[in-house]
Amino acid sequence: MARGRPQDPDKQLATKQALCQAARELLELKPYRSITIRELAHHAGTQSAMVSYYFGSKEGLFIELLEQSGNRRQQKMMMVAQQVLAQPNQALTLLVDNLIELMASEPWVVKLLQDEILSQESKLRDGFLSAIPQRLKTALSALLGQLQQQGILRADLNLDFTVATLMSNILFPMLTEPLMSHVLGIQRNTLRSEAWKQHLTQVLTQGLSPAGAAQ
Repeated sequence: MARGRPQDPDKQLATKQALCQAARELLELKPYRSITIRELAHHAGTQSAMVSYYFGSKEGLFIELLEQSGNRRQQKMMMVAQQVLAQPNQALTLLVDNLIELMASEPWVVKLLQDEILSQESKLRDGFLSAIPQRLKTALSALLGQLQQQGILRADLNLDFTVATLMSNILFPMLTEPLMSHVLGIQRNTLRSEAWKQHLTQVLTQGLSPAGAAQ
């Protein structure tokens, strides 16, 4: 990629995309705080000034990444909702399967959560909360409410609590990967396996479905 501030709109878009890709790749290799603007630019094949020009700062670049991730996840959740409502008898199985894939689809997000967002208040944390969990919570609440009305989920469930249960059961093992791996012997690959999905589906079915509650 040619160096210097590109004037052509296509080249500007390409430069922005290259910086975003560089940020994702570097974050999978090292902590957020260890990544420098110069390193980002070098990895993207452009000048350091381009980070500030397009995103305002390194923090702004990663907030943009979170926004992009949130948009992708929101679109995916709309597709998941259609799939679940079309096959209500498989609702929890489909939800668990798709939510695990959704959470694990971008390892850099989990890495950013582990390294930075959970540890302190910041614009990065605010950007994450609005881009990903808030959108996911809204989509899940609407979908679970429809499943509750159809009798697929227990009528006495608190939907906010149910959303929290789903998100924590799926995301917590990914966030605590060192504990899961070294202490419990559950590796990263296991958390995306069919066996793990079936286990979560079974546990959630017993707690959330009318049939499970009656057992």
